[in-house]
This record gives sequence, structure tokens and C-alpha cells, in this order.
Amino acid sequence: MKRFVLLFLLCCATLVSVAQTATALKDGAYRRNGVVMRLKAGKATRLQAPLALSDGSVINPSGLLVRKDGTRQQLPEGQAVNMQGVVVNFRDDMRTPQAIERQSVQVTGSTGETRVSVPGTPVSAATAQQLKQLERRVALLQQATDKLAERTALGAAAVPNGTRYDQQLRTLDAQLKR
Repeated sequence: MKRFVLLFLLCCATLVSVAQTATALKDGAYRRNGVVMRLKAGKATRLQAPLALSDGSVINPSGLLVRKDGTRQQLPEGQAVNMQGVVVNFRDDMRTPQAIERQSVQVTGSTGETRVSVPGTPVSAATAQQLKQLERRVALLQQATDKLAERTALGAAAVPNGTRYDQQLRTLDAQLKR
């Protein structure tokens, strides 16, 4: 009876580990040892027929990636192509977020977030005041530019309202000189 229970627990543990690794890879295709393999639902099988990708590209069993525009690229050894047609590093970029998280927990031993604090120096009151003055001057310069553009568009010399724009420009110029 004890052997039966032990065998049952061993089988359950094996199934759990297989289930975790089965979904650890994203769908797509990769090339290893000159052979193109198809990844689907975490399972790798040899690519037997051309595989159409969502961007219109096609990966052939020979490893030739034909883009929608007709350009051809041989899938490099150790590289993969995801279902969006992006060539990526197989080892790093074809893993699911859950697999990456499991690896992070194994390496760091932590399941929480990592926070990094960067020391900063506070800005002095004088610098803050200078910044406010610069922002005000930039706003006034923008207004002056807008008024000059309006004046130019109206042909200021020929329009009776030209003196009104001249007065507004003089006011802005006086504010800038302060």
C-alpha cells in the first residue's frame, strides 16, 4: 500500500513538472542544430510544412523566412521567430512571462518586486525661481511670435488694425525686458 501511495505521488509530481514546462515557451519556430522546430502550446515538433505568421511572413522547414514584401532571410542558428514574425533570441525571448518569473524566483529567491532608489539632490529655491522666470519668458515669447504671425498675415501696414498689433507687441516687449 505504501508503495502504491509513493508511486501515485511520484506520478503526480511528474505531471505537475511536465505541465509547467509544457507552457513555458511561446508559439513560433526556432532553429537548433540546423533543424527548424515548431513550438505550439509549449511543445516542440519538427516543422514539416511552411508556417504562416500573423504579419504575412512564412517560415519554411529549411529555415528560410520569407517576408510579406518578398525579402528572404535564413533563420540563424539559436534564433527563433515568434508568431508576429519577429526574429528573436530563442533562449531569452520565447519564454512566457510565467517562465521568466519562475526563473527569477529560482535565481534571486524573492517573489516580490525589486525597488531601486536613485539618490537625487533637491533643487535650490533660487534655481526653482529662475526656472519659473524662464517659463514665464518662454510663454511671453510665444505670445509675441503669435502676434507677429497675425500681423504678418494681415499685412499690418495696409490694415487699420495694424497699430493695435503694434501696441500689443510693445506691451509684450516691455514685459520681456523686466
